[in-house]
Amino acid sequence: MGEDRKGENSNTGSSGILWHTVVSGRQIDLPATLPTIRAALTAAQAADLDAEIARTPALDLPLVLARWALAPTDAAEEDEAVFARLATGDFSDCVAASSDEPRPRPEAS
Repeated sequence: MGEDRKGENSNTGSSGILWHTVVSGRQIDLPATLPTIRAALTAAQAADLDAEIARTPALDLPLVLARWALAPTDAAEEDEAVFARLATGDFSDCVAASSDEPRPRPEAS
């Protein structure tokens, strides 16, 4: 996810900091501060976020915050669809670590 700091981009929100990512093929802006992430969640989710942050090592905080920032989006459903496709043996669009070329779709038998 890309990050913008206050004053560097006219796309920044009221907090001044946004993450940018792609979900379901479209670019979206995500809140990127603890208060703005919490504001995008339900009360129960915000309580769960607070509990998780309390037990998260500092080095892992950016990952936890990014996951919670994505919670109100369709990212989890998109990920589950990819995992289901991979579980069937369809590795199309995957790139081997030794190559930049995507794998072709499997042949139908």
